[in-house]
Amino acid sequence: MIDYDVIIIGGGIAGSITARDSANGGLKTLLVEREKTPREKACSGIQFPYFERIIGEKIPRERLCNVELNKVKMYYPDGKSFGAGFQMINFMRKPFDDWLNQIAIRDGAEFRDQCIFTGFETKGEAIEVTLSNKGITETLTTNYLIDASGLNPAVRKIMRPEDFASTSKGATINYYIDGDGDLDRNTLYQFWNLDWNDAMFAWAYMKTLDDGKDYWVVGTGCNTGRVLDRQKLLYDFFKKEFNFNGEIVKREGYSHSIDLSSDEKVWLGMDNILMVGDAAGLIDASRGVGMDAAALSGRLVAQALVKGGSVMKEYSRLMKPLALQTMRNQSREIGVHKNNEDMQKYLEKSMMSQGLDMMVQATLNKFRPLHKMVMLPP
Repeated sequence: MIDYDVIIIGGGIAGSITARDSANGGLKTLLVEREKTPREKACSGIQFPYFERIIGEKIPRERLCNVELNKVKMYYPDGKSFGAGFQMINFMRKPFDDWLNQIAIRDGAEFRDQCIFTGFETKGEAIEVTLSNKGITETLTTNYLIDASGLNPAVRKIMRPEDFASTSKGATINYYIDGDGDLDRNTLYQFWNLDWNDAMFAWAYMKTLDDGKDYWVVGTGCNTGRVLDRQKLLYDFFKKEFNFNGEIVKREGYSHSIDLSSDEKVWLGMDNILMVGDAAGLIDASRGVGMDAAALSGRLVAQALVKGGSVMKEYSRLMKPLALQTMRNQSREIGVHKNNEDMQKYLEKSMMSQGLDMMVQATLNKFRPLHKMVMLPP
């Protein structure tokens, strides 16, 4: 006897959207999340307006931060800066993901938090999934198992341990600071300097915490070295450059062990076990965002599930443009800049053309079918 058509591991963006669309398509759907919800999630929480088209919902105003971001200012390695107007959606993952959980429930999915995936076993064409919920172990049978459990994916680690390194392959840290300086509240600041971040850019912007107050977030990440050392260099610069004074009220961070130098960084699964979001390897440090790709993969896997038939084949077909864009960017970002001088030349040469390309792609995305949308920046 089959208990569920679909069981989804992970209640974040990819998992919740998969659950909503699967249930909406008539599939008996179970979404499980290991943490007690609403839960904290370290993430930029910044997206472009096309994100609402991808998720298929207008985000309620109460789920957004108080501060609207409508400008980007980039600092090059030599200290020069370049700014432009660009509308963004600004949210904290705790209230946002809670809303996604609720719309999955609204459309018919069953949701369990504090529910830990502990393993699976294939039984013919079905899958037995073992879950531990508040100390009670249960084995459920499903036709399809979806791994949406993020940067440390529970199912993929069992199926493909070779995709993971024994040590961290990347780390990120954020400081939330109650303070002020010579800064514009509506601007996303990007700091391009290999001393501060050897994977992409470091950042600063405003966010709203649970107390309803707004705080500056200053953060960075890296693929090599100690992220705390890089964060200290960045924060020292930030305080001096912007005459900034404040008190750090919260620190958050995360790391992952997916090996981005492996041959199959993006892996969508096999047979009736499928990957979405970060679990699928849709990690694109060159863009600095991944929530859009996670949401899109959730929409597309649900389309394939509801359609039925050869689900893996259909999902792979729908995901081809997104997978190719991600893999192209991943290969481009690894070791692309030898030093800050090299990065400076790259930015001066490419930034204008990339900005124009982004505006063109943003316009075209309004008319493209979902599976052909280009993630921004392209």
